[in-house]
Amino acid sequence: MKSKRTTVAGVLAGACLTGTLAMTGAAPANAAPAAPADWRDCTTNSVCVWDHSNYNGAFLAGGANVPNVGTTMNDRTTSLGNLTRSRICFYDHSSYRGELLASVGPGEWRPNIGAHANDRITSWRTC
Repeated sequence: MKSKRTTVAGVLAGACLTGTLAMTGAAPANAAPAAPADWRDCTTNSVCVWDHSNYNGAFLAGGANVPNVGTTMNDRTTSLGNLTRSRICFYDHSSYRGELLASVGPGEWRPNIGAHANDRITSWRTC
């Protein structure tokens, strides 16, 4: 009888643990943001920016050094991706001047760059 109770208690404990993990959505603590599902317009060795979160809206792809994003994307970036092999630094003025707003490593994605940098990027370069 004691063996049967121990088995039942073990099964119940395992079920509770499984249910808890499923409800909390346990994921690795250092999980990187997911890349967009569709990168047709963003090619290897490009830095890509979008004017809305989650890689939506107006889009611009450039090389590792862009001194001015132009009027279409100036002060409009909300999400970005770095498909270069270099760390890229984003600035709030042309020619890499002004405040450093963000630094993004090779292969790194940002579905939302955050309130501080949102709609402020004008240039970027390797750093």
